Amino acid sequence: MSTFAVTVFPEEKKAYEALRALQELHAEGSVTVWGTDVLQRGEDGRISIVKRDDAGPVGTGLGALTGGLVGLFGGPVGGAIGVAVGAVAGSARDLVHVGVSDEFLQTIERELAPGKFAVVAEISEEWVVPLDTRMEALGAKVVREDRVTFEEDLIEKRVNAQKAHLAQLRSAHAQRREERARTRAGSKAEAMMQKLVDEQIDAERQKLESLAEKSEKKLDGAKKELNAKIEALLAQASGATPEVRSRIEQRMSDIRGEFADREQKLQRARELTRQALQYP
Repeated sequence: MSTFAVTVFPEEKKAYEALRALQELHAEGSVTVWGTDVLQRGEDGRISIVKRDDAGPVGTGLGALTGGLVGLFGGPVGGAIGVAVGAVAGSARDLVHVGVSDEFLQTIERELAPGKFAVVAEISEEWVVPLDTRMEALGAKVVREDRVTFEEDLIEKRVNAQKAHLAQLRSAHAQRREERARTRAGSKAEAMMQKLVDEQIDAERQKLESLAEKSEKKLDGAKKELNAKIEALLAQASGATPEVRSRIEQRMSDIRGEFADREQKLQRARELTRQALQYP
């Protein structure tokens, strides 16, 4: 499982020393570093990205996290967060993508005081000692959060809710048509009600079509991220010792397992959407 690791420093020089330490740990195979960003919190409480190294599919999760943090801490000191639901819409969406907890965000807000710098990394590691030891030598501690991408669960829940609502509207639509057919008449109010139900059905169909498109895009993005990470792991393993190569191969297996779980959820959501849309 990928992990977000955040380390806070009082000065920029120490942050870059931490970057070098991460690169060395990656080179020796102790951890796999998927991407790193250096953030600075200004005296006004705002966060900015000083150095970014999360380009391409490998950095998808890290990009969402740091983008969310920049948006979330856009206000004055002390007003950044209580919980994630207080975020502005854009940053909230970014943070939902990576599934970080309110406790993690609150820790970052507390540790990353104005004037300080933070190294934010997405890594894979079997144990915490290598990274913790290197960061402790630099006078800092590591704050971790497992990357739990639960947006797939939210998509599936939304599909189920929209599907049920659409079924209710269709049932109401059918009943009204039967009643009007029996009476062979209908008031102006009934006609307006029928039109309203038709419009609601069209709106629900559009929402489901949007969710189907979102599932496709998420699945495509997950495949690209998987392939990029496998390529990075193969490169890391190429010059490693047998012991280190074994650990890296386990990381490959873990990543494939995570992708299979995400793929299953997204495909299930897509299939549910198709089932709901195949009826008139």
